[in-house]
Amino acid sequence: MIRVPDNVLTALTAGYEIQPAELTYLGGGRIDSDGIVYTFTRDHQIFVLKILALRRDDPDALVRLEERLKFVHFLGDRGAPIVNPLASPDGSLYVTQVEGEHLFAAYTYQKIEGGSAKRMVLFDPIVRPWGVAVGALHRLTQTYPTWQCSPVDNSGRCVLGWREEWQSFNEWCQDKEVRSCWQSIRDRLEALPVRRDSFGFIHNDPHAENILITPNHIVLLDFDVANYHWFINDIAIALQVLLFKQTGGLDRPLANAAPLRHFLDGFMEGYSWENTLDPFWLSQIDLFIAYRRIMGFIVMQKWLRTKPSQRRVWKAMILEEPPILGN
Repeated sequence: MIRVPDNVLTALTAGYEIQPAELTYLGGGRIDSDGIVYTFTRDHQIFVLKILALRRDDPDALVRLEERLKFVHFLGDRGAPIVNPLASPDGSLYVTQVEGEHLFAAYTYQKIEGGSAKRMVLFDPIVRPWGVAVGALHRLTQTYPTWQCSPVDNSGRCVLGWREEWQSFNEWCQDKEVRSCWQSIRDRLEALPVRRDSFGFIHNDPHAENILITPNHIVLLDFDVANYHWFINDIAIALQVLLFKQTGGLDRPLANAAPLRHFLDGFMEGYSWENTLDPFWLSQIDLFIAYRRIMGFIVMQKWLRTKPSQRRVWKAMILEEPPILGN
């Protein structure tokens, strides 16, 4: 659970010349959340304030946030369907406050009115525009100045890249057998081609709760885990929402792939309006679902220790890796 101490909230809101009492809780703050989100009103308009709890002992945490915000601005300036962070009164894109073991960082953006897609994944009308939004991002990212990772100095050390993401979860994982599977996943990823037409800075989490349905299009929200990865990872993450509805997440193997194939056909039809992806990558979806399965297990491992029977089932799904689309 993410808790923002009162003194931290006061300091962060002061950076945007607002008061904590003006905030209304919107979402997040759970064990599986990457932040906590509030809304506030200014000049009859509603704005969002998002607060992230970064690890104080991670020297690159703030650099990663800056890189992600720069990427979002690049996309926004080129018409991508996203929300753009707004500058604080002093011109910064975020404000920070240190407290205990955390570096709290906050940024704000204007709230776009629209509906959540959380309960609408099965509805065809949103699947194609969802694909259009992700396809537009993948088309634009191919012109971003960097595309394999974000170096922090002339040594070439990276702060953002799929290997850095993999390593952070490898260090976090406490189960030896799951870690062994995770290491095997890395070997499989290392064997994949890395080309500009299929790899680059991506959203890395465009699931149903991170898209907003507006009258004209779908808007991508929350770039807080954006990373350099294969484009197919974004597609697998969108598909995973429907997969979880059918399997309870990691509770049981998939019994019927037809709804997933139907979703993927519609999604890729929309995607292809904006970007072309070699069909080879669709054959890799099972690998990227396996990648996400293990990440979910690692994130929830503390909670799973209190649910031994569920932990056994989840772990079996990782070790056995049942097929999804049979590729």
